[in-house]
Amino acid sequence: MSLAGPLMAACAAVAVVAGVRSVVSIRPVRSSPWTRASSAGLAMRLPGGGSLVARIQRAGLPLGPDAVLLASAGTGVVAALVLLAVFRHPVVASLGLVAGVVALRVVLSAADRRYMRRVGDAMPAVAQMLAGAVAAGLSLRQALIRAARDTPDPLGAELRQAAAEMELGARVDDALAAMAARLPDPDLGLLVTAILVQRRTGGDLARALRDMSGRLEERARLARELRGATAQARATAWMVAALPVMGAALAEAAAPGLIARTASSPAGIAVLVASVGLQALGIVIIRRIAAVPA
Repeated sequence: MSLAGPLMAACAAVAVVAGVRSVVSIRPVRSSPWTRASSAGLAMRLPGGGSLVARIQRAGLPLGPDAVLLASAGTGVVAALVLLAVFRHPVVASLGLVAGVVALRVVLSAADRRYMRRVGDAMPAVAQMLAGAVAAGLSLRQALIRAARDTPDPLGAELRQAAAEMELGARVDDALAAMAARLPDPDLGLLVTAILVQRRTGGDLARALRDMSGRLEERARLARELRGATAQARATAWMVAALPVMGAALAEAAAPGLIARTASSPAGIAVLVASVGLQALGIVIIRRIAAVPA
């Protein structure tokens, strides 16, 4: 085997990474037959399908849940075919099927982080907007409706959904609690809890919201500093993941058929599985160490 095989595998890996990054960077689009919740029949039948559908819709991808699942399956099949053509071994090719699931998880996790980060960045301004409206004499319901009109997406879309629920007769407390349940953002949960406690115990709600705006702004600044301080550790995690793949490609280029011979025996398969498992464990540990606490 010449260098063509490892080069094909490397090109396929680069293409998958580029595709994942391009999908994650897509902005939310308008509703279409592919993006409606009605296209989630297959996804809803899976275990935990409701949570999966919510994450896909929250990610703002230009595909419905079922289409995203089919794209993930297609990615796994293509990766398996590429590995089979390069290494000519079914055990190695079966790893490509796992790539579809991993790619879907990477896309949804990255989109979730982007979505929640944008929600968190808008929280201080929303709290200040609510404080100004309440101080001007508006009720909390009116303040929320005004904030829903003036807040950009994605938080604006969530506020508009809460405002629509209130217009249909829902209580303010119930609409806020439902919004906090839809968005597992700690800053939003903190703001909603402060509003609910202040409404039940009484007091100066406008002042409480102004104080909350300052605290949320401080939390956002600290989170940005922590993300910058841990950027090197996160980059190290991806380097740890890429080095064995590149090493395997170089070894295959230096000794064609090495991976196929290794995977042809039970001991070799056990070594490959153990290596992949230890690599995955190392990546998880590094990412947990470098994680920014909420």
